[in-house]
Amino acid sequence: MQNLTLNQKRVLDFIESYKKRTGVPPTYEVIGKHFGYTAKSTVQHYVEVLIKKGYLTKEHHLSSGLTLYKEGNLVPLLGQVAAGRPLEHHKFDERLEVPRNMLKSAGSYFALEVVGDSMIGEGIFEGDYVIIREQNVAQNGDLIVAEIEDEATLKRFYKRRTRGGGATTLNEQVELRAANPKYKPIIVTPEQTFRIAGVMHGLIRYTN
Repeated sequence: MQNLTLNQKRVLDFIESYKKRTGVPPTYEVIGKHFGYTAKSTVQHYVEVLIKKGYLTKEHHLSSGLTLYKEGNLVPLLGQVAAGRPLEHHKFDERLEVPRNMLKSAGSYFALEVVGDSMIGEGIFEGDYVIIREQNVAQNGDLIVAEIEDEATLKRFYKRRTRGGGATTLNEQVELRAANPKYKPIIVTPEQTFRIAGVMHGLIRYTN
């Protein structure tokens, strides 16, 4: 989990905007002056945290000034996903910055904002952003975004075989499990339209 506090995000956004505007990253002194930090150690702390969380890198051989490069990628924010009852999701014309270490596997990624409380047992809360690798297959136990009748939900995926009408007939049944005891598993019936939209690869939370 590569979470940023609001202050950490403000520092990161300032570094990015300054570099875009001037062509060079800001020095510690420039960052401190912008935010009113009188101690250089305060700026160093924020920079070190952003490096540790994978959002920045630093050229260590440069002692004067700060040379930073963004290590995050922008992924499309496609809307909201229910960690509760299935919720229709809408495509937003927005992008979310994600640390590169959440995007290790090749493929396409997107982000969704979590709504609901059914996955709190997994440490996933309303307002979090889940990073999803787009794929239509999953392993038992994977955290997936599933679309059921054009509605999206975030759940643990399980597929099991059940006996059909005949003694030797086996059917596959998909079960989507919450991580909150007040929600029952969702059993996907053969009559329902179901597809796996992707598998969760990371989570971002902005905290005060």
